[in-house]
Formats: sequence, C-alpha cells, structure tokens
Amino acid sequence: MDEKEREAWYQFHHRKYGIPSDHLRREFEAELSGQNPVDAPLEVPDKMEILFKYSYGQQSRFFRELRENKAIYGARCNECGKVYCPPRSHCNDCYQPTEWVRLEGTGVIRACTVQHYTTSAFIKKLPFICAYVQLDGTDFLLMTNMEVEDVRKIAVGTRVKAVFREERHGSITDFYFKPIE
Repeated sequence: MDEKEREAWYQFHHRKYGIPSDHLRREFEAELSGQNPVDAPLEVPDKMEILFKYSYGQQSRFFRELRENKAIYGARCNECGKVYCPPRSHCNDCYQPTEWVRLEGTGVIRACTVQHYTTSAFIKKLPFICAYVQLDGTDFLLMTNMEVEDVRKIAVGTRVKAVFREERHGSITDFYFKPIE
C-alpha cells in the first residue's frame, strides 16, 4: 500500500471503531507497509460486544442491599472475628463460613492518590481521588474513587462517609465517599 492508501485505511477504521488513528498507525504500520511476510497471520482491528448475564453468587446480598436498601454489608468470620468488606463467603484465614453484618458506612482513608486522567465512564470530574478506605468495624480495605471539590483536602487519615446515588443498579458504583466535615 502506498502512503495515501494506508491513510485511507487508518481513517476508515478510526471512523468505524473509534480507535485513535495514532494507535492504528502504531499497531498496523508493519502490516500495511509490507514488512510482514505474505504468509504471516493477518491481523485487523475489530470490535466485540458481548451481552451476558452475570451472577454475583454468594456476594449477591451485598449488591442487593446497596440497590434496594442503601446499606453496606460486610461479612464476619465466626471463627476469628475478622470482618470483610468487600464481603467473602468464607474467611481467607480460617476457611470458615462468614455471616452478614451491616456496616455504618463511615471509615478512614488508609492510602490515596490524585488522578488527573481517567478512562472510566463513572468519573465525571477531574482530578479525582483513588483511595483505599477502611470502613469502621472492618479489617480490610475497599478501593474507591472520590470526586471532591478540592483534592488537596484529601489525605491519608481523612474520615469519610458513604453517600448513595439516587439511581442504583446493584453495582459497587451505587455509592461513593465524601469527607466528613
């Protein structure tokens, strides 16, 4: 292919799939410039959409409580007393079944970083905070993203509370954290 034909190929696939042209050039230049042997596997861009039904299994209650009751639940091990959030059906240490416990939805940031770029459809405001929150009464950390007015006011040790979205779908993004003022 000559330069003009390659450019037309890049533009066609950019429009068809929304792949940035510079990415297409980087990935397919060897193919389109004739550097690959004629009997080498031919690679072309494509897009795959799959609709499927996913089961949350033994963690289903956690997501139903978020959606239906604006409540966060953890799982307590009856043997060692550790409380998991996100919940686990069995203790990672004792291998014993856990039982559901309702959590207050307050906690403390144990680690965090400021993010200035996102690929997530859930993030509407930049910059944002990616934080590990330890909910009160739990032994583990929950990763979360926080959209706040001033990212400079968020640090390790900041107390936070869960806020539920009006529209909930039974997913981890049904709630978010705000600092307790």
